[in-house]
Amino acid sequence: MEGWTYSRAGVDLNEHRRMHRLAQKIMEEISEKLGIKVSFEGYGSSVKIGNMNLVMHTDGVGTKTIVLKELDKLDVAGWDCVAMNVNDVACVGSRPVLLTDYISMPRAETEAFSKIIKGIGEASERAKVLLVGGETAILPDLVNGIDVVCTVLAVKENFEAFKGVGEINDVLIGVRSNGPHANGYSLIRKILKSSFGRYDVVVDGFDLGKWLTRPTAIYSELILEAAKEGLMGAAAHITGGAFSKLKRIIPRDGRAYLRLKTYDEGFEIIRKLGNVPLEEMYKVFNMGVGLILSTKREHVDDLLSLIEKYDFEGFLVGEIVNGNGEVIIETEGGKKIEL
Repeated sequence: MEGWTYSRAGVDLNEHRRMHRLAQKIMEEISEKLGIKVSFEGYGSSVKIGNMNLVMHTDGVGTKTIVLKELDKLDVAGWDCVAMNVNDVACVGSRPVLLTDYISMPRAETEAFSKIIKGIGEASERAKVLLVGGETAILPDLVNGIDVVCTVLAVKENFEAFKGVGEINDVLIGVRSNGPHANGYSLIRKILKSSFGRYDVVVDGFDLGKWLTRPTAIYSELILEAAKEGLMGAAAHITGGAFSKLKRIIPRDGRAYLRLKTYDEGFEIIRKLGNVPLEEMYKVFNMGVGLILSTKREHVDDLLSLIEKYDFEGFLVGEIVNGNGEVIIETEGGKKIEL
């Protein structure tokens, strides 16, 4: 059987990155023409206004909403929209303060909207970010499902030890994810629909329906406290593009060397069902590791204790060594993957 890939499922990551480069070029041109200095960082660009460095970031839930609607869990779409954004801005040392949402649907569905906005409210309270407005767009003929997007405004903090980029000999600490979070669902959906015709299935005693509707973990407060306490130098939120996100936090003369095992049974089930190449799995999914922090060896125990304080599980996943900006993954079976 032909194996499923993200490209076959309809998502071309290479083309996606080309679009990002086009947008980056336009942003840089505008910054230069207006004479306003913008710091373009991996998880959000910052602009100095008065005595504050402000960061804005936009992200959405993507096709996970299709699964959540079918399984009557649209409150998770609202939660995830907040989580994806606050986690990202925290990775550039910024504290989220204000949030707006954009919800589009083909027709007015008050019940669906109420579940989504409830989830946004709950996650906003958890992340200590204020929801101040948004847009609800009814778009018949333009959209066929529900799209949930949020934009966050954050203030960059001045953490002495936080550089945003790790250093050679730093240890890399992984923090467990809560399932797939909000990435890779276009591939997951194709695999499950082609195999079973639905999402609420149990395979080898594992409930995939429950797994797929787990909310994205909110790491922002953990990241900010770790940065404030000087326990980490950089953070990578493992989202779209999966472990290639580490390229944002390794120095040009460095290499992220990861030793990873199966941290989440659900991904192994998806891999087998879809005959997905192992390399593709690490390019698309978090594989049970939702966040990676770089730290000095002397801070490892304190950082792991802080992670536990926030009710997450932390573990050593690798280190930064000499290299040329690569990410190398050594899997449980000894296979090496370069991203």
